[in-house]
Amino acid sequence: MYPMWSFVHAPLLAFFVAFTAVFPAHAETGPWIKHNVIEARLVLARDAKQHFAGVEIIMQPGWHTYWRYTGASGIPPSFDFSASQNIKTQTPVFPAPYFFDDGAGGFFGYEGLTGFVVPFVLENAGEGGQVSLNLELGVCREVCLPVEFSFELPVVPGPHKTPEELDTIRAMMGAKAGAPTAELAIDTLSYDGAVLQFVVVGTNLENPQIMAIPGPNDVFGAPHISARHPSSFLIEMPAWSVLDQTMIGRMVEVVVRDGDRAVFQKIQIGDHRVSGK
Repeated sequence: MYPMWSFVHAPLLAFFVAFTAVFPAHAETGPWIKHNVIEARLVLARDAKQHFAGVEIIMQPGWHTYWRYTGASGIPPSFDFSASQNIKTQTPVFPAPYFFDDGAGGFFGYEGLTGFVVPFVLENAGEGGQVSLNLELGVCREVCLPVEFSFELPVVPGPHKTPEELDTIRAMMGAKAGAPTAELAIDTLSYDGAVLQFVVVGTNLENPQIMAIPGPNDVFGAPHISARHPSSFLIEMPAWSVLDQTMIGRMVEVVVRDGDRAVFQKIQIGDHRVSGK
């Protein structure tokens, strides 16, 4: 496994170190809670438009947790805000995952320091509320430990007075996968009846990793690089449908990571037998 800090997003680490060294816990930051090999705390912040609930997580070296889609195995995070008061949550924001090759299909997740952010609004804007979050995670090494955290913090209406917490939230939000650009993107995705073929393009490519989310009746195998060039890689992935449904024409959600760069892309599967690409 990789060292504990090898996958830490640099801006997130900088904000984390500065924040914990200077600012004590207060109304918008909960205490650190430790379960076995993992610690976590809740951070609340707001900007001019909405509120944010962020969970900072630290794992001991060699342990990992998972993205919203885990890959071949794993336990995805589960967020339960049902006991909260006067808040309406939005879709959780995940940092861009990393691909871990475990020899059994691989999994997608995080090591060391990471965090998740859930934006929310107050249902009655002029009133206060409370964030009550039960967070379930799988934390794994040779074995997997199901872990549950329970957090509670009040939400006070009015002008925001949490610049340090907002910096922490923005750093976590900044760790999510960006939009595809000329620097990194999937140029084409095709299927020949047995294998998905991703053509990844960009500048100074080193070792791009593909993390694709299959449909509910699909199986995706482990990706492997079939051809490489500094500006383009061909990555192939075994794929099939357990119901023998065609994959051609479907949209697939994919994260592509190359070192510190990561993009999220929705791309349609073409017919390799027709395109020949």
